[in-house]
Amino acid sequence: MESFKNYLNESSLSRIYRQTRKHDYGTITAFRFAPECGTGKPYTKKQNLQRNKSLLAKLRANGYSVTKIKGSYIENYGTKDAKEVGESSFLIVDIQDKGNLKNTLMKLGQEFEQDSIIFGEAGSAATLFGTNKCPNGYPGFGKSSKQGGAIFGKTGEFMSRVKGRPFVFSEENILETYGVAKYPTELKGIVELSNQNWQDLEI
Repeated sequence: MESFKNYLNESSLSRIYRQTRKHDYGTITAFRFAPECGTGKPYTKKQNLQRNKSLLAKLRANGYSVTKIKGSYIENYGTKDAKEVGESSFLIVDIQDKGNLKNTLMKLGQEFEQDSIIFGEAGSAATLFGTNKCPNGYPGFGKSSKQGGAIFGKTGEFMSRVKGRPFVFSEENILETYGVAKYPTELKGIVELSNQNWQDLEI
């Protein structure tokens, strides 16, 4: 049973790896400690889940393949206020090769008050792009930071962690995959959800 589970895990990771070699990809989350550059009233767990639900709908409404992963991120990186924040993130693949994934992620990064998003062209190394103007946001609005030669099996500053072990992507943090909506009725529901205010979404 354990070997069969490992086989399924390896198959999932291999599929995602192949997709990122053939198509543009990126990562983003809507989780945030607090609004107003972290100085406002902290978001509750429910609010962050609502925000992520809204983000997922917006990504799917744009026709991307999305995989939900467990992750962590260094908020306010490089400052005395830096801290590792556990969160649910999304790995997005431009499976239809629309060519607009970077712009979409940059826009959504700003909408959901993220310090940055990660984007990589097909088969290439990922790059961190700053998406807010907060004084402690890294790498800074409009700035970028290359993230090394590969996103699989190597550690980095912006990474996911499971039980304290750093990695970029591994099977252990893959939670769920959402394919591209194939039917008009499915897409309609996703679009309607994406247009709702995240505060109104049920969790």
